[in-house]
Amino acid sequence: MPGRPVKRAGRGHLGVWDPTGGEARRGSGLPVEAGEEEISILARAGGRVWEVEAEGLAGTLREAEMVWIDLLRPHDRSRAILEEVLELAPLTVEDCLSPLRMPKVDFFGGGAFVAGFAARLEGDGPVRLSAVEVDLVFGESWLVTVRDGPLEEVRARIGQRLASPAGTGTPGAELAYRALDALVDGHLPALVRVAAAAEELESSLDPTRERASLGALEALISMKRDLQAFRRLAVAQQEVIRRLGRSFREQREYLSDVSDNQREAVDMADATRDYVDGAIEAYRMRRDERSELGIRRLTVLAALLGPLSVLAGWYGVNFKHLPGQDNPAGFWVFIAVQLVFVLVSALYLRRRGLL
Repeated sequence: MPGRPVKRAGRGHLGVWDPTGGEARRGSGLPVEAGEEEISILARAGGRVWEVEAEGLAGTLREAEMVWIDLLRPHDRSRAILEEVLELAPLTVEDCLSPLRMPKVDFFGGGAFVAGFAARLEGDGPVRLSAVEVDLVFGESWLVTVRDGPLEEVRARIGQRLASPAGTGTPGAELAYRALDALVDGHLPALVRVAAAAEELESSLDPTRERASLGALEALISMKRDLQAFRRLAVAQQEVIRRLGRSFREQREYLSDVSDNQREAVDMADATRDYVDGAIEAYRMRRDERSELGIRRLTVLAALLGPLSVLAGWYGVNFKHLPGQDNPAGFWVFIAVQLVFVLVSALYLRRRGLL
């Protein structure tokens, strides 16, 4: 029915946090945005910025200096724009409408397709990193962004460029640079929050409270997997940005700056992962030390009480004639022998370094 939200299996999240790449569609464990397809088009010409209906896009592309087409939860109408209005190749259209697990770039005459990702923090409990796929397709004067969820930073950055008269080369490539810059700029703040969460979790690891520490330990292990997956995606995206810089010389300097920011995010992910590794290893060492101390105490106790148990067992048997039972001092002799055994055991344990 018209106007009714349609639940569909979206393009999913890029690079599910799994060493093998994971499952990018439903069943991956990550939420997929549900709702109606939304298309937003902004154009700039003669110093004026205005919204364009999808039906008037073809004429706007011929007249406008710069056009941004934003496809949220793409479906049939988005496919029609990509195929019939922009006349993109079938493989490019499929890449836009299908989930991809790794960043990539494909070039075509005067433009390119870029699969990028934004980092997001998820969950009300332990902090979890997720990757949201954002596809960019740009030509000489236009940019298409394809996404499944809200990305206000990209919208704000491109909106600022459309409102500014200054330019740095081909409009389509410049808009793509602005979008990539917004995506990468969001990586470092997310990683800083992950690092802060790692410090908080590390402080809650206490071998004396093993049950309470178990949840923090599991959260740190999941965080480590997230950081490893983030690094894998970020390194691939850094190479995509470098390739773009080599192909679009007008944006090379700007894309080089974006690549440097991406490398900084990779370094931050590595540093945080090393910190998490150290926190997990330190907790395991403290726990093993505590277990070893407990075993040592039990060993000492067993060594001290073992001879006494043997003597008590001998004199606890049900026989009529036991050595010393008729001697009035027999009980005290028995106690003295036990004390001698304890003293000898203590000296032996001390020489072995257990006491």
